[in-house]
Amino acid sequence: MIENSPAPEPVEPSGPNGRHSFVRPFLLGAALLICSMLTLSLGQQSGVTPIGLSQAERAKVFAGLPNWSGLWTPIGGLIFDLATADPKGHATPQPGDRQYPPYNVEWEAKYQAKLDRSLAGYFTDTITGCLPHGMPRLMGGIPGPLEFVVTPEMTFILWEYGSQHRRIYTDGRGHLPEEDRFPSWTGHSIGHWEGDTLVVDTVSMRDDTPFDRSGAPHSDQVRLIERMRLVDKDTLENNMMIEDPIAFTKPWNVVRRYRRIPSDTFVSDVICLESQHSPIIEGQTQFILPNDPPGYIMGPVPVAPRPK
Repeated sequence: MIENSPAPEPVEPSGPNGRHSFVRPFLLGAALLICSMLTLSLGQQSGVTPIGLSQAERAKVFAGLPNWSGLWTPIGGLIFDLATADPKGHATPQPGDRQYPPYNVEWEAKYQAKLDRSLAGYFTDTITGCLPHGMPRLMGGIPGPLEFVVTPEMTFILWEYGSQHRRIYTDGRGHLPEEDRFPSWTGHSIGHWEGDTLVVDTVSMRDDTPFDRSGAPHSDQVRLIERMRLVDKDTLENNMMIEDPIAFTKPWNVVRRYRRIPSDTFVSDVICLESQHSPIIEGQTQFILPNDPPGYIMGPVPVAPRPK
């Protein structure tokens, strides 16, 4: 017969204020349970967006925004400034085609050097090496289609080519402080609505993104002010004022329009990958094709002389 074991001795208090050691895990478990119930409760609330506006409040803002839905394509070709294009009428800039930004003497010489190089048969366009188009070029020097997604807090612009996108913040924030800024492909864009016009201010754009295929350059101090609006239900206008204290003698005004295209248009992804591993020699991308012999280097591309 087994005798009953003696009752355990009381455990001396080990926690603060004389609490037993089992109190801490109990309280921790209770706290976790409360937090999980609170999180579930918040997650089940209806009509609250992540930034704290109710869907009802958000719907009122949405109701006052213009309808820019659908797909759009640039009108008039891909040289950035159609008004100063020389010659006019080319849908895609040809070697030697140019425009006339208000360059100072130094930057006009830089542009002319790029034009001369393209006439010699060398590619000067950075997208030849699969780099992004970047801003401001995305608003005029790239083929469509593009798409606008307008929300109260932000307007997105999406491009099929290169799957590039742009964010325009309309939530009242400002630009980053000068000491915190850094150049990027699309820069930093903030905007506000003046009636049905979206006014956008963009800074912090990289200096290695030309305005278009002609190679027209800008500095990293370029600033873009845009006024976007519908001029009719199928035409959107972007009135751009471009400032560049390093390259320009005065602001450059460029107006571009975009035409709404049929709603059943299929949009795919157009990605530049094929030339990423092709060597670049003296600024010329060498396209190495599968049937080319080892070490084959393509020279300058022949360019037909421009008519006098």
